[in-house]
Amino acid sequence: MKKIISLLVVVCSVFILGGCGTAKPAENISNNIVEKTGEIRVKTGEEYVLSTDLGLVNMTSTKIDLDNYMKKKIKVTGMFSGSTLYVDKVELIK
Repeated sequence: MKKIISLLVVVCSVFILGGCGTAKPAENISNNIVEKTGEIRVKTGEEYVLSTDLGLVNMTSTKIDLDNYMKKKIKVTGMFSGSTLYVDKVELIK
């Protein structure tokens, strides 16, 4: 009888304490994606400077050849790492 009671206590404890984990929820990456509109004015090494209405944005891309968009009005989409915007998508603005 004592073994059955002990077993019931253990099983109940597992169910009660099972939801008490401290797992961190996954961060929503889409919250970090930004869009900027402007014109690429300058290239320095592998970084470009996008001139926007709100100021200058340093950016680069490993996916897109941004040289093709120099001196053109564009909208870029990407994520910041430090002060540099890593561009994943570019759209020409007409």
